[in-house]
Amino acid sequence: MDLSDTPWLGYTPVVSYTDSLRRALLYSHHVQRERDPVRLYRLILEGTLELLAASVARLYLPDDAVGWRLVSVAPSEVSVPAAAAEMEAALLPRALAAGKSLISTHPLLDPDLKGLAERCRTEHTTTHLLLIRAHQETYGAVAVHWLDAPRPVDFEQRAAFGSYWDNVGVAVAGAFERAHAGAELEELRANAFSDRLTGLANDQALQRELETHTSTWPLGVLVLDFDGLREANSAFGNREGGDVLIRTVGQALAQIARPGELPARMYTAGDEFALLLPGRDERATELRRAEVEAALDALSVPARLAEIYQGASVGAASRRPEETPGQTLGRAILAMRKRKGERRP
Repeated sequence: MDLSDTPWLGYTPVVSYTDSLRRALLYSHHVQRERDPVRLYRLILEGTLELLAASVARLYLPDDAVGWRLVSVAPSEVSVPAAAAEMEAALLPRALAAGKSLISTHPLLDPDLKGLAERCRTEHTTTHLLLIRAHQETYGAVAVHWLDAPRPVDFEQRAAFGSYWDNVGVAVAGAFERAHAGAELEELRANAFSDRLTGLANDQALQRELETHTSTWPLGVLVLDFDGLREANSAFGNREGGDVLIRTVGQALAQIARPGELPARMYTAGDEFALLLPGRDERATELRRAEVEAALDALSVPARLAEIYQGASVGAASRRPEETPGQTLGRAILAMRKRKGERRP
């Protein structure tokens, strides 16, 4: 997520407990209702700056590649002094490991940070590393800095912020859950149109693709059937025999396919596959058929199956003016069966 170009609203210092509570309730309401992640994180930083009268806030989110990634700074034009930046970098892993927020002025700060804390005091900076937590999980972190300004010490003002921060945790947890559910849904959708053994488009995906080609002209279709599946299953069982051949042929077909062509596994039988050839007329389809058949005949399979696998019979059909793409596929199946009879009398 890139928030670098996100515009930030201005903020004003909190001047009273009543104002602090009102703003905390307002921001809590907004973060609970916001469903867009970019706007949600913008609101979180805005609320943090206003309620704490802070100079700058920096948002970190988990990243699978780098662990934790800085995704936004507000206000973007404010730079953090060297000692404060070092303190932020030191507090982040410690806070994550402890599962609690940490501050540079705490009397029980780790002893090895005492020297750095003294430098921060000399530069008149205070750093607070706030964890965004809910349901005993950490979903993000915000580094808050006061630069040449005191950190609020009023208990009621900080209590109002604490209530707001609890709502922040719940809102961000919900955003992560929605994102996870969305990823799971996309995975389910992908699996619904993917063959488990080969990773190719499955029969359902093939039928869906054919429906998109009602106006495609010309259109070629190849259907192939390889020999040896039954013998492989008898000799080695499905998992070590037939499934290995199916995967091997499927992977080969995926490599043989050119850009724009769709390889798919058909479920009429375990050893039948199709290859859609948009834009290929009858002559080009026949040339492609011969190329694919030759490549599959020469396919290298595991040694124990080498004597069982006997290559593939490939049938071809080019779409006729009066037929649907599905009917073209049907003629390609018939052509494959005829070809198989010619090759394996």
